[in-house]
Amino acid sequence: MAKEITRIPVTNQEQAVIIINRLCQDYNMKQDTTRHQLHVSNDKYAAYYDAEEGVVRFEAIHPSITEEEIREFLMEFPPFF
Repeated sequence: MAKEITRIPVTNQEQAVIIINRLCQDYNMKQDTTRHQLHVSNDKYAAYYDAEEGVVRFEAIHPSITEEEIREFLMEFPPFF
């Protein structure tokens, strides 16, 4: 089950695309169009645009990732705000 790492507020889909593209570059993610047009993932993380809530959700999807690893990851997470 995915563990939410963070939500990045966006004002529109264009801003979400910019953030998702940056996540792709920074974390070597690939587009997963079978799940959603604006969904990207790698073996550990996934990100997608939630238009209803106006956020890009960033999640840990690998079951071995611990809460401590998520906290450490967030300390180095690039500021999008």
